[in-house]
Amino acid sequence: MQGLFEFEQDGRYPLRRIPMVMRFNLDACGIKISLTAWITLSRDEREELVALPCGTAEQQQAYRERMAALLAPHADNPDALIEMVEIDSAPAWREISDVPPSVKDGLTELALPVPTSEQWAALSDLQRFALVKLTRSGHKNANLLPALKEFGLV
Repeated sequence: MQGLFEFEQDGRYPLRRIPMVMRFNLDACGIKISLTAWITLSRDEREELVALPCGTAEQQQAYRERMAALLAPHADNPDALIEMVEIDSAPAWREISDVPPSVKDGLTELALPVPTSEQWAALSDLQRFALVKLTRSGHKNANLLPALKEFGLV
């Protein structure tokens, strides 16, 4: 499926967990859902949400409405499955001139190579987003090294 990274594929069911592209879309739309909410959706519904665009304000509104509509049959109170959160107007992944301190610190702490500024700038928005998410404090980091390899950084 387009938009999924190799490190997210587990062979059995690639959309079993919330993929980075979905997290990217959720952040863009100001939505937070739990893994429980995600797994209530059918595979076709998950694929639909992964593929839906959310680059413009209109697309983001349509995305929120579609998410609510898909979750509605699965709960007495669908609003309980969706949390609306503030959209970050300046997310760390959007900074392309230098690797964000949180990514540098996370990689350094794990003794992994920090990308150069040129390498960071050459990554796609989704790749930078993934590295920001995978280097968060308290994250298990199981996919971090596979992601770095997939992105050509090690």
